[in-house]
Amino acid sequence: MIVPSGAPDVSLVGGAVRDALLGVTHGADVDLVVEGDAIPLARAIGRQMSGRVVVHERFGTARVEFAHGRHLDIVGARSEHYPSPGALPEVTPGSLADDLARRDFTVNAIAFRLSGDRAGELVDPHGGRADIADECLRALRSGAFDEDPSRGIRALRYAARLGFRMDEATAGEARACITGLDLSSPRVADELRRLLHEDSTDDALTLAVALGATWVDTDPRRPDRLRALPVALARPGAPEPPHWALRLGLGLTPEAAASVALPQWSRAVAAEVREGLLLAPQLLAAGRPSEVDCLLRGRAAAAQIGAFIAGAGCVSDWWASWRDATGDVNGSDLVAAGVPPGPGIGRALAALRVALLDGLAGDRDSQMAIALAAAGDGS
Repeated sequence: MIVPSGAPDVSLVGGAVRDALLGVTHGADVDLVVEGDAIPLARAIGRQMSGRVVVHERFGTARVEFAHGRHLDIVGARSEHYPSPGALPEVTPGSLADDLARRDFTVNAIAFRLSGDRAGELVDPHGGRADIADECLRALRSGAFDEDPSRGIRALRYAARLGFRMDEATAGEARACITGLDLSSPRVADELRRLLHEDSTDDALTLAVALGATWVDTDPRRPDRLRALPVALARPGAPEPPHWALRLGLGLTPEAAASVALPQWSRAVAAEVREGLLLAPQLLAAGRPSEVDCLLRGRAAAAQIGAFIAGAGCVSDWWASWRDATGDVNGSDLVAAGVPPGPGIGRALAALRVALLDGLAGDRDSQMAIALAAAGDGS
């Protein structure tokens, strides 16, 4: 990306700078701070790089989205003031120093100047580089978690992802925040969703428990279940509900997952994966493939995944072959053979499916015989 000539001073800030200093790959989001009007710059970059520009005039911010899934968030440098704990901040234009001072943790309050007279300068007014070297997550100021309780979840997410420890003061404030966290807050819930997207979700939840969280499932099987999730999703034929919604069900208590301010469908997935954990013993006791089929057909995809995670390996066989098993005889064949349309057809096809799954049906003639016999029962 080339900053257009005549543009205000622009700096790369936040996670991209932190991850570059750590020598690790950054994600899909890159944040730029403009010491001036961000929107004209966003439009210029969008034209230059064939990106889609989404403008938020009210906040003076813009996002440039690219076809490969990455995006640039471009904001005007600003300062923030929180009129009361948990309230939305009051924003006023400011300098790069003001903008870095409003951020959450020192490791995220580092900038790299991309343009202007000081281009190429690393700006680190809060000691973020030293904290990166010490593998320490330090809140930028006292009271940061009171200002915005979602920062408590963010602290868990960064500490787990980076493998950093919180300094004593940050840990103390995080503990006070985490123990009284309101999951019905949309801002808190949105940050929780980001945490659940991380591969280090269980490390973050373990840290939450250590800090006094009562909304995390403390079942000792939780780590194994979360580790088993990618294994389940990698099985041939496995369904693919959103990973983070499955982690919501596997990582939080049922009560917390049901009350969090996330979309209703995600709370439903969370409940379904928990139902699957309870279904596993019945599947383990099933003696025949047809019994497994009876237990799984019509079950939600998340429940199937939950059962596999809880140890019912037969779910994998059902996904791979049993679920889609079909015979050589269908409803039209039965009608042609003289079975009247109606419940007899359903009985015939159900009996044929049982026989196929249990290896009791051979060629087409034997399948037809099984189906016709079942169609006649009860008629």
